[in-house]
Amino acid sequence: MDDKNSQVRVMSNSESNDYDGVTIDEHTGEEETPKQDPYQRITFHTMGWKDLFFSNSTWLTRLAVVLVILAVAGIFIFAVMPVLLVLAGVGIVAWLLMNLFFH
Repeated sequence: MDDKNSQVRVMSNSESNDYDGVTIDEHTGEEETPKQDPYQRITFHTMGWKDLFFSNSTWLTRLAVVLVILAVAGIFIFAVMPVLLVLAGVGIVAWLLMNLFFH
């Protein structure tokens, strides 16, 4: 029994807060059930560039991210930009015609 009691010690505050089991109160000797805070287990994590490229992701995941970025850039360069340039050209021509005939 002395060998078992020699291994028993009082937990520190951080150990007591992190421990998720039944403990014995040092002063009364009664068992304490852990106090559960309903918001204690909720954690939020946002993804960033470091998470995508430098975390424990596989090369296949990194390749997929790069391909998605290239696809979005390609759509922007080859589809959106020409439409915007055509609309700008039509606007300039319309402005010139309006100034030529109605000014």
